[in-house]
Formats: sequence, structure tokens, C-alpha cells
Amino acid sequence: MNRRTSRTAAVAAALAGLLLAVLPPSGTATAAGGATATYTNPVTAGTVDTFPDPSMIRGKDGYWYAYGTQNPVFQTKGQTAERILPVLKSADLTHWTYAGEVFTPQTQPAWHGGSRLWAPDIRYTDGRYNLFYSVPDKDTVGVATAPTPTGPWTDGGAVLPADSGCATGDIDEAQFTDVGGQPYLYWGSYDTICVARMNGDRTRVEGAVTEVAQGRRVEGGFVVRRDGYYYLFYSDAGCCDGAYSGYQVKVGRSTSPTGPFTDDRGVDLMSPVSKGGIVVGGSDRWIGPGHNALQTDLAGQDWLVYHAIPANDPDLDPVPGIDRTLSRRPMAIDRLDWIDGWPVLRAGAGPSSTAQQAPVTTWAAGSTFNDGSLGAWQPQGTGTADWTTATEQDSGTYVTHSTGTDPAYLVTSAQAPARTRAEADLRVTSTGGAAGLVLAYQDTGNHVVAWLDRNRNALVTDVRVNGVSAGEQLTALPSGFQWGAWRNVAAELRGTRLTVEVSADRLRDAVATQTRVVPAAAVRAGKVGVAARGAGAAADNMGAAPLSTPVTQRVGDPSPGALLPSYSDEFESASLSSAWTWVRGPAAGVTTG
Repeated sequence: MNRRTSRTAAVAAALAGLLLAVLPPSGTATAAGGATATYTNPVTAGTVDTFPDPSMIRGKDGYWYAYGTQNPVFQTKGQTAERILPVLKSADLTHWTYAGEVFTPQTQPAWHGGSRLWAPDIRYTDGRYNLFYSVPDKDTVGVATAPTPTGPWTDGGAVLPADSGCATGDIDEAQFTDVGGQPYLYWGSYDTICVARMNGDRTRVEGAVTEVAQGRRVEGGFVVRRDGYYYLFYSDAGCCDGAYSGYQVKVGRSTSPTGPFTDDRGVDLMSPVSKGGIVVGGSDRWIGPGHNALQTDLAGQDWLVYHAIPANDPDLDPVPGIDRTLSRRPMAIDRLDWIDGWPVLRAGAGPSSTAQQAPVTTWAAGSTFNDGSLGAWQPQGTGTADWTTATEQDSGTYVTHSTGTDPAYLVTSAQAPARTRAEADLRVTSTGGAAGLVLAYQDTGNHVVAWLDRNRNALVTDVRVNGVSAGEQLTALPSGFQWGAWRNVAAELRGTRLTVEVSADRLRDAVATQTRVVPAAAVRAGKVGVAARGAGAAADNMGAAPLSTPVTQRVGDPSPGALLPSYSDEFESASLSSAWTWVRGPAAGVTTG
């Protein structure tokens, strides 16, 4: 009811029991023009009916895997049974297939006592996958390990002691590894989030427990590190009340993994007052978006992974053995922007409901080597005949270089742009060897390389122009670095600024980061590839894509559109028109005039 005068506003106040009978239909999603790939939320549509509390990882085979809370994911296919921590698989982050479940009723560990299992968190640790999960009936967190993203899973028992030391529900966990390799576990629900250090193999917490956030139904913590800050994402206001859910994602940041964390107004997350730092809230299409994880595409763009309740179909059918209605919570993804040091979904536009530009999941140059071929790759330098392929259960086919002390290179025939993001999974199985990620490659005297140097236990970058090195720069790797396990090395060349990160699983928790300025002459389009020095160097999932362009400004605040006369009323007639109906009433004494 726009263009109200003071008189009509007074009348409207008396008409609290009235509601417009008909609303205009919502817009329909349309495909974007051109050749740009698009997607529409929820990305799990047509695969599973619901997928709450999603977490995600890129496996060493080059595919993405997502894990969700135990739920009846196939109701529309006539199946009433729940899947215990269901698993999905994708080549592009937007089209998913069902890949199994972590446990079945027959394999679920007895110590769970038959509890439903919630909120999985997936990590890659020293050659294996660690899946942390919540056991609400036991008020604790468990861990299972596997050699591949789909199992087989071996349960490792409870991660938390019987008395965790946290004044909260001991569920909704997320693991995080700091620079230098120290692992942490964050956990908590209703109404506190806590953090504690973990042991070296990430199977138990140890030491002091610190409370880092409090709030109304606060839960679902997830931590990443960026530009010197630790960002604690969390959800609050109730996940699972169907159309009445108030869930939203918020964030605080700190200069320490154990806090204190403050929101974008400087309010401590342990303060009893309301917090800011809103990353995403609900919309007319999506209710209660929350319990997020993060992923980074091949161009370096971050994406928020979360669940949301469809407003037009918020509830699942009743589930045998569960005495409450479960909310329908499919998985969604949307672009996560970092503006003025704070993350926000789609620059503040909220959860998407129409076709959006898809994540970059194809390299301009590169390969997962899963076809078993080196036909499009060019050996350079020494030992050109020593590049071979090998195969193992988890990664599939990868490349290895067997001999030689001088650098050997294996590069693409295609070129990547000068402004690029390159990455590879690397490992070194022999003492004294080194494996490197190469970009801007022209020849052996003109390229940029980031080495994992086992002899020096360091990330070493070298920039060569016309055969002359601009100087090596070393960043120490953690003590006890597992050289036989795959490590992701990602390099971004933005102008003359080179940034390199070493991580286990691309989840924004690098154990080593290096930034340096390179000569302008080194910034050029070029081939990308891998390098080897000595024996035992291996590489997989190697490629480069044009570097993403960050969004730096928030969208404007919404403003009213053009007045729709058919849906407006100035109440000038002697009685209400037929477009109005009573919700409760009619109310005595309500008139127009």
C-alpha cells in the first residue's frame, strides 16, 4: 500500500487482520546468454531431496565430494529410510551424483547407541581423509578415516572427552590447521562455540578449551584464514523450524585462532548482545540459509557452501521413528565476496534463486592425468625421458620423475594468461628431492617456480628472467611435514605480486604462505607445469585458469519499484474491495472513508 497519506496510514494500522488475497507470481530463472556456464540453486536438485549441513572437499582424483547430515534423501523416490552421512560427487560443483554413505545401519559403530549422525566436516590429513561428525545422543564428536573420499571408512571413536570443558552441546565441529601445522577443532551448539588444539593425527582434542562465541542458538562454526585474520563463520537463530527458521550465517575475525573474535562493528562474539557481521540471511525464496563451509574454484574465487529451506516446500514427509517434522534443506552454493576485509554473499545480494555464473572448474591449460596420457605435455630441461605415469587408488593416474639432479620440467602445450592462478598436488618420496609448480614458462631460463624442497624443508620460490634468477625466497614448512602425502600448491600472479600457498586440501588453512614481488618482465602469458629435482617427485591435478576478479563494492540497498495499481488501495471507497479477504475477523469497527 504505497503513497499512503497520514489518514490511510491510520486506517492501515487498524487493518492488522487483513491480507492481500493475491500476490504477483515470482520471477522464473532464466539462463544467462553467451557461452558462460550457469547454474541454479539448489545444486542438489534432482539428485537428493535434502542435504543439510554440507561440507566439501576436492579429492586427489580431481572430483569434488560433499557430505551431509543423516536424512531421508530419497523420499521422492519412495524411500523412507535415512542415509547415514550421505556422500555426493561432482566434476563441476554444480552437477552432483549420489556416491554412497559413510555408515549403513549394519556398519554404524556400536558406541553411537543408534544415534542419528549430523554435521560432517571433511579434511585430508597426511594421505587419508578424516571425516568428523556429530553424535547428538552421546553429545560428542566422532571421527572416521578412509583412503579415498568415498571410503571404506574406519571409525576412530570419540574426539572429545566425556566432559569436553565447553558449556554447550558438543556437536557441530570443524577442523582447522594453522600456519606451521598446528591443528584445532571448533565445536558447539546451543549456545556456545569452543576451540581446542588437536593431537598430531587429528583424532583427539588436547589442552585448554576456549569459548570463542556465544549467542542465540549459535552453532556450526567454520574457520578460514585470510590476509592475516582468522574468520569464524557461524550460524544462529534456529536451523530447523521449516518456514519459521531464522537461520543465518554471521562472521567474526581475530588475529589468533583462539580469539577473541569480533564482528564488523567491533563487538566481541562472546558478548551477550546481538552481533553483526552478517554474511547471508533469508530471502523470499530461501529460508534459513546456514551451516556453511567454503570452497575455492580453479580461478581462486571463494564460494559459500550452505543449506537453505525452500519457502514453497519447507518440510519433508514424516519419517518413521522421528517424532518431529524435518525441514527440507537442499545444498546451495553462491559466490563469496571479500569487501573491506569482510566476507559477504554475492556482495550483499543474498542467496541466489535465478541462473548464476558457475564456478570455474576447467583449466585454460592443464590436466588431472586421469586419461593416463602425457600426449599434450612437453618435457623440458634434463631427463626428458624420465617422466612417466603411475596409478594409485586415491589419486588415480599421476606423473612422476625418477632421476636427475638438475631441474626437469613437464609443461603444457597450451598457454595460460599472465594474470593467472595455477595449482598442483605435489609430493616428494625421496630424501633430497624437490617437486615444483611452474607458471609463466617460456623456457628453462624464463619462468616462475614454487618448489616443495625436501632437503631444505621449505617452500622455495624462484623467478628467472633471461636465465638470471631474481633470487630464491624460502618459507619454512612445518616440522614433521609428511612429504609422502599429497600437498596442494596454489600460486596466484596478480600484477607483479606472487602469492603461493601450501595446504592439504584447499580449504583456506594453508600451513605455509609466501608473498613476493616479481620483476615486471616475469609477468607474461606462458605454459604451466611441474618441475622435478632429484628422485621421487610426483605431481597430479596440475593446471591454470585466468585469475578471478574480486568484487570490491557491495550492492546498493533495495529501493521500492514502480507502483502496481492492481495491488494498491487508497481505501477511498465506502467499503473494502473484493481484492481483500479477512485472515481473522471481520474486526469490529473497521471502516473506510
